Amino acid sequence: MRDNEQESQVVIDPIQIAETAESIAALAGLSAGAFAYAAMWPASNLFGPALRAPRNPPASALPQLALTFDDGPNPAWTPQLLDILARHEIRATFFLIGQFAAIQSKLVQRMHTAGHLIANHTWTHPNLAITSAARTREELSSTTEEIQQIIGAPIRYFRPPYGGRRPSTLQIARELGLEPVLWNAITPDWSAKSPEPVAARMQKIITRNQTRGYATNLVLHDGGQASPTENRSASIAAAAQLIEHYKPTHRFVTLDEWQSTL
Repeated sequence: MRDNEQESQVVIDPIQIAETAESIAALAGLSAGAFAYAAMWPASNLFGPALRAPRNPPASALPQLALTFDDGPNPAWTPQLLDILARHEIRATFFLIGQFAAIQSKLVQRMHTAGHLIANHTWTHPNLAITSAARTREELSSTTEEIQQIIGAPIRYFRPPYGGRRPSTLQIARELGLEPVLWNAITPDWSAKSPEPVAARMQKIITRNQTRGYATNLVLHDGGQASPTENRSASIAAAAQLIEHYKPTHRFVTLDEWQSTL
């Protein structure tokens, strides 16, 4: 065999091929993991910033706590929650599912009249991390239009269901005049059978946030995406317990009070 023919031959090392394939798979896994983190983790800013919670004011002022409620309105449980809030003279933020708001317009009007902040939680509660840009735009615009027609006031805030988002999600929201909102305190209240574990877990998270110097943007659920009449007795009772516990030591706010922190 001639020398140039020998030089043109490629020696295939099966071990090297296996190591290269393993490296490629690892990089793919890292990429998938990074995307999942950016898409679903509420603390991630990889796909753009969102309102969570600012630092608490100076020690001379009360620490702040924002009660927010997702997936309503619920004709069975939202009125009871509104009664609790009215009794304590506390305003909350409600992220409404558009299709439920459309059939509970009087309940939505009651929320607004009571001074609560009404916000957008999409029309059907899809995971926007896997939703097309066109559908995302339709989910948000339809909900905003419906609620604005009901209350006669602009809708300025939006929370993605499950916290799910992709690179275009927050951009579309802002194009529609909506400020994206996530959270820094949540627990699976939707599956709780009693309020005590929900309230206890939330107290631990609030304490942790406060130790780190932050206010708390707390998520509970007065409704459920599967049905407008989901049983939310544990969530509503937990909200009452948290209000009783923190009213002497904290100032309850709606999210628009944190607008300047964005």
